Amino acid sequence: MQRRSAIMWVFFVILAVATPAVAGLPVTNVTVGKAKKLIKERAGKADFVILDVRTPDEFAEGHINGAVNLDVQSRDFEKELRKLDREKSYLVYCRTGNRSRRATIAMEALGFRSIFHMTEGIVMWKQQNLPLIRQS
Repeated sequence: MQRRSAIMWVFFVILAVATPAVAGLPVTNVTVGKAKKLIKERAGKADFVILDVRTPDEFAEGHINGAVNLDVQSRDFEKELRKLDREKSYLVYCRTGNRSRRATIAMEALGFRSIFHMTEGIVMWKQQNLPLIRQS
């Protein structure tokens, strides 16, 4: 019985120590609703960047206003990523959340401090009839 209590105590200590570390990770997954709120609060501020990691063709078809395009499938993706300011906050999205997840992993590995991953992608953004900018 004492051994079981000791094991439980160790488990809770590990959990207590690990929780702040997990909470401090630079990547925060957000829904389209939360992303919309972030954009409304932070758009136009110098320390906030909306990063669209789809192809240039996809970007031209429609993107979130103010977004910067950096194709995660490009050979130069990591090189271009290294040019970005790691101290800024980034909202990262793609079509469905798969490529943007890859991008956030790379960003985290490079030391970016504040990354918001729009997990549902631009597909859900469109389904909610939210505005897009198109390039001709």
